[in-house]
Amino acid sequence: MIKILFFGDVFGKAGRRIVCDYLPHLKEEFSPDFIILNGENLADGRGLTEKTSKILFNAGVDAITGGNHLWDRTESWNYIRNNPKIIKPLNYPSSAPGNPCFTLVKDGKKLTLLNLCGQLFMPPTNSPFMALESWFNNNHINNSSCILIDFHSESTSEKRAFGWFVDGRVSAVLGTHTHIQTADEEILPQGTAYITDVGMTGAHNSVIGIKKEIIIEKFKLCLPIKYESSDLGPQINAVYLELDDLTHKAQKILRIKRQVEYKNTQYSETL
Repeated sequence: MIKILFFGDVFGKAGRRIVCDYLPHLKEEFSPDFIILNGENLADGRGLTEKTSKILFNAGVDAITGGNHLWDRTESWNYIRNNPKIIKPLNYPSSAPGNPCFTLVKDGKKLTLLNLCGQLFMPPTNSPFMALESWFNNNHINNSSCILIDFHSESTSEKRAFGWFVDGRVSAVLGTHTHIQTADEEILPQGTAYITDVGMTGAHNSVIGIKKEIIIEKFKLCLPIKYESSDLGPQINAVYLELDDLTHKAQKILRIKRQVEYKNTQYSETL
């Protein structure tokens, strides 16, 4: 059995701090073999940097998936390009920095990670359906490894359709991007674990991570206003998975939503 802990969209310093504070407790509770998070918003809500990701790798995270905001920090492109544990969307151009697929191996257990972006209400990219079909045609890894897909998309219908498209072909499809956790976790008929959106790990006294006063003002005035990340209302949004490493079918998906407190008032991110 492969046990996995996956954190939804870890947003800014608040999200990084929550993961660092509570990962030891969650490891004790769930004993995960692999710990993964979506990290396209690690750096103040836009992209990631070497510093913001290394803190989490050092805390015990095994891999970081991305999305359309992965490359927002141009100064981090070389770092993304050279770190295979940062997984970019498979359906972006091959020239975009990053690794489109990574297989984690630990204690004889294997888990292949893929990341795909949706097309509806998202920046232009290739079809995630056709990109995955092409990947299947060119890789036989699906016969020897459980496969987890982070499907990063705005549209619930697109995520749901994708879940049906891959049911029985991959072990899990975990939706990210909207930062709002959905209560539809299930194991589909052919054995694929599915949830439309894992949610956001970060400050929930906000509008998807940004100070709520700023976003309300923006909606009122329809003017560009500089965003600032919130640090209020820390919350963990995650899922826990159990996958059969012989059949590659999901055995369990548990949705995690917990209000927490910052444990360390003197929190520091020195490496």
